[in-house]
Amino acid sequence: MSQFELALRKYIAAFDGKNDISPTEFQARFDNLFHEDFTFLPKYGREMGEEGFQAIKPEAPLTREELFELESNKLNSGMKVTLIHFRKIGLGCRDIKLCVVDGEEETTARVVMTISAKKAFVSQEIDDSPESNLFFPTQLLHASCASYAYKLKNVNHFQALRSAV
Repeated sequence: MSQFELALRKYIAAFDGKNDISPTEFQARFDNLFHEDFTFLPKYGREMGEEGFQAIKPEAPLTREELFELESNKLNSGMKVTLIHFRKIGLGCRDIKLCVVDGEEETTARVVMTISAKKAFVSQEIDDSPESNLFFPTQLLHASCASYAYKLKNVNHFQALRSAV
């Protein structure tokens, strides 16, 4: 089990519905999982246009601080989260599916995380509904390719720095 997977499992364990974890312990688990420059990219929202066509609109990305505030509120509300799967889908890229129980409502959430320095650097929420994946799961493929492009950019950046020294 990798250090990232262990940090993720400890973080998810805080969402047991009991809210018996201290704020400092929750902050420590959050810090162990998410990189200082972390960005969360929510899934695309669909809205009806003027002529009845569906428009796909990207929502604004969340910073690390905004995500911490959101997650703290979810923890305080007594949300339960269970890990369904954790899969490696690329170089420093993980596909994570969660079961989220908030009160009486149960939903699933799917996220692709890019890992840098053993912490989540970019997290992209995936629309896992059957309508969006009718023929091929393009959002998962897109997120995986974006993660790979990010890794290549960083490797080239660090090689340029190393050769300049």
